[in-house]
Amino acid sequence: MRTGLMLVLLLLAGLAGCANPSVVNVNSSAIQALTVNKIYVPRFEGNPEFVEESTDMFIAELEPHISASVVQASALRTESTDIVAGGNLAPTDLAIAKAKAVGAQVLIMGKVTSYNSGATLNGFSTVRVIDVNTGKLLASFHRPSGLLIANSAHQAVMAAVKRAAEDVAGALK
Repeated sequence: MRTGLMLVLLLLAGLAGCANPSVVNVNSSAIQALTVNKIYVPRFEGNPEFVEESTDMFIAELEPHISASVVQASALRTESTDIVAGGNLAPTDLAIAKAKAVGAQVLIMGKVTSYNSGATLNGFSTVRVIDVNTGKLLASFHRPSGLLIANSAHQAVMAAVKRAAEDVAGALK
């Protein structure tokens, strides 16, 4: 009996050691102070294998849960070796200018990546929610897939994107 309990505790400790942290930062009072009628979402950046589908999935998961309309836009910048290698998001000023041009109050920028060491596999989605008028960060989320087992990097990335979309929908309500 005692050996079984020890094995369970060791297994749980091992699983916790493999867990990837989530980052959730929401300024609820700043979000509630806004009247959001339009949201601008440029194509996500990151791994080129996932950017198109992850943007589509993010918007598909977000739209049914919010009252604002969503403007799905193309890439903010041309792919470069920095982007393909997982570089940072496009400059916020560029994205804000494009969001203002379409009359959006909120800008959502996203990035997707994956990790595959052969032994472990995970997908990640990082999303920033920005007030177009002030440039202030309203919320940021970094979510791993949350899957214990994934069959592909694509599956893991899409699970992470779904989690991030749920987070954003909750923050914008």
